[in-house]
Amino acid sequence: MGADDGPVARWELAGDGRNGTDGGTQADVRGEVTYGADRHPRTGRPAARFGGAGRFEVALPAAIAAGDLTVAAWVRLPAAPTTVIGDVVSWFDRRDRRGFTLGFEHGAPCGSHGNDRMAWFGADASTVPSTQDLGRPGSATIMVCALAAFEGALYAATWEGGPHPRGRVYRLEHGAWSDCGSPWDANAVTRLAVHDGALYAGVSRLRGGGSGLDDSANQAPGGRILRYRGGTSWEDLGQLPEADSITALVPFGGALYAAPMYSEGVFRLAADGSWVDCGSPGRRLLALGVHRGALYGAGNDHAQVDDAIAKTKAGVVVAARSTSGGGGVFRYRGGQAWASCGLQPDTTQLYSVETYGDQLHVGTWPTGLVFRGDDGVSGAADTAGGGPRWTSTGRLGDETEVMNLQAYNSMLYGGTLPHAQVYRYDGDDMWTPLATLDRTPDVRYRRAASMVVFDGDLYVGTLPSGRVHAIRAGAVASADRALDGGWHELVGVRHGATVRLHVDGRLIAERRHADLTGPISSTGPLTIGGGPRAGFEGDIADVRLWDRALDADEVRTLSG
Repeated sequence: MGADDGPVARWELAGDGRNGTDGGTQADVRGEVTYGADRHPRTGRPAARFGGAGRFEVALPAAIAAGDLTVAAWVRLPAAPTTVIGDVVSWFDRRDRRGFTLGFEHGAPCGSHGNDRMAWFGADASTVPSTQDLGRPGSATIMVCALAAFEGALYAATWEGGPHPRGRVYRLEHGAWSDCGSPWDANAVTRLAVHDGALYAGVSRLRGGGSGLDDSANQAPGGRILRYRGGTSWEDLGQLPEADSITALVPFGGALYAAPMYSEGVFRLAADGSWVDCGSPGRRLLALGVHRGALYGAGNDHAQVDDAIAKTKAGVVVAARSTSGGGGVFRYRGGQAWASCGLQPDTTQLYSVETYGDQLHVGTWPTGLVFRGDDGVSGAADTAGGGPRWTSTGRLGDETEVMNLQAYNSMLYGGTLPHAQVYRYDGDDMWTPLATLDRTPDVRYRRAASMVVFDGDLYVGTLPSGRVHAIRAGAVASADRALDGGWHELVGVRHGATVRLHVDGRLIAERRHADLTGPISSTGPLTIGGGPRAGFEGDIADVRLWDRALDADEVRTLSG
């Protein structure tokens, strides 16, 4: 049977979107979608433009996705994304982790933009996650501060110890780490960003006391941004004003933004190579992130918490209850203007910013809570209805700091301090512990310090062991490189325990999970232009669904 024998459902996304191939598969629009914005240049089929808020929902018989399946869509990404790009087609139930998603990873879980326009296709059937140790990038690595997927390879940025420590960047090749050089004479490379076809690094003079360690023998200042030139070569792009450290390096709207760690301010890289002052919300920021058309900063403000921070006899730091709140989330409004999006109870610092379920989530210190932004957080409604509201989604075990939040295979994951643990968010206020990744004895703090999606797994870097681990949940096939802004056909195939991702007729990645054997059909609607993580930003045309696995020749025929 060939691909021309036809899918079981097809949506052209024209008019009101109610044009499925049979009476049981019409799509109902939710939110704002622009019709007829363009047509696909080869097929001539109409395209719908999504801005992150609109989507189509389709009621499908569960039998369609009970076994093998293929989903295909033509997509075009925006030239300058202002969201996390989001999900293209999804039929996934977050309550029992069952279903499939075809989408993109694009974001900055802890101030590093490790995934840039990366297409992926994943499926799960409530599989049990597994963990693999990928080793220590360098012999003197203390912390893997940042991870990034760039041009099909994994890069790790490190804080180094030893008698002459200089932060370095390493690349994972065939299971081994190769040295990409030291961008600058500072003890750490703290942030990475993939932007505009290049890999960028931010270097820092890290203070050991914040991690319960001695200060470094190398006290050379950082605060600079550099661009990778290949081999061990790096190009200096200058220093942020009055900065000796970098806490965030994030692209937004086509430009690269950076923030220092120990001082205030946010800066944008201009076309002439200078750093433009974008102002300050009035306090230090510990991370930057993108959500629904805006750039956000995660704040650090000890003064907002009334009650003292106390140490328990176990050495775990906790905070007494506070009614005033602290931390603070701020939205950039252009120029040097920032708008407050509210404070979070029992919080002094925010370390991570992530979009999940179309809502902004932030990870906190010192109570290890994750808050979800509800009313008035995004858009222009800073004060509408009484102002922004932050809702706790629960605490990650007994942990005190949530360093990372990362969407992976349609679920949300968090990495913590002081025990370097990884948790999965299972809804309501339930965070399920999956792994303890650093068991270094006789230390005060252990961190799950960095996260990225690469090669179908969730990669996590640690402190103080300085190792990288891979967590696999379900099966994910990922492109591991940025997709450009032209039209591309994405095809996801589930064939038994294997998933495959094809881009423009070429097999890009294939992954298998031995336990992915049961039905993956969801009880909810199939969603076009959205999914568990977020609504899609860009154009979609000609979505098709087969109740079987197309082979490679059939997929090539689709793309012509």
